[in-house]
Amino acid sequence: MAKILFVEDDADLVFTVSEFLKSEQHQVEHFSDGREGLDRLICCQYDLIILDWSLPGLSGMNLLQEFRSRGGKTPILFLTGKSSIADKESGLDAGADDYLTKPFEL
Repeated sequence: MAKILFVEDDADLVFTVSEFLKSEQHQVEHFSDGREGLDRLICCQYDLIILDWSLPGLSGMNLLQEFRSRGGKTPILFLTGKSSIADKESGLDAGADDYLTKPFEL
């Protein structure tokens, strides 16, 4: 069972993905604000971070960069509507481990 932090502001998407992950026996914690997500990462350990790019409070890109600059090693999956090649390259170059664009199939 993995402990997953999901930082996403789309409530419908959060519900769908979280329910799927829970059905696979994973523990999911959710925050809809980038600043809250970063605060949680500073105090808690996770096995995976699923991160949207466009978030209130602090963008997913800034959260990723701050987390990595603090030595964070947890794998990060960007799950975002930003789908250009340049966006994907930027996300991966900033330290994301993988990049999945919306919409997607579970």
